[in-house]
Amino acid sequence: MFLLRLLFSPVKIVLLIARVMGYNRFVVFLLGVGVGLLVAPTTGAEMRARLKAQVEARMQGGAVGAPTGPITPEV
Repeated sequence: MFLLRLLFSPVKIVLLIARVMGYNRFVVFLLGVGVGLLVAPTTGAEMRARLKAQVEARMQGGAVGAPTGPITPEV
């Protein structure tokens, strides 16, 4: 019984959030998240490579946001 309650608790949480926000707003929010994921400008690997390069530039004392050349993700 406990495992079933644990399994369905995320569903209950999502339904509670939908009820609090209002179902129409919740659906619009989910559609926005879906569209954002579909039209994301870069893949996750490219974003991680860009963030890694920015962190390394800050650690080395480089200018923040300064272009360091093309960033190619390691595959």
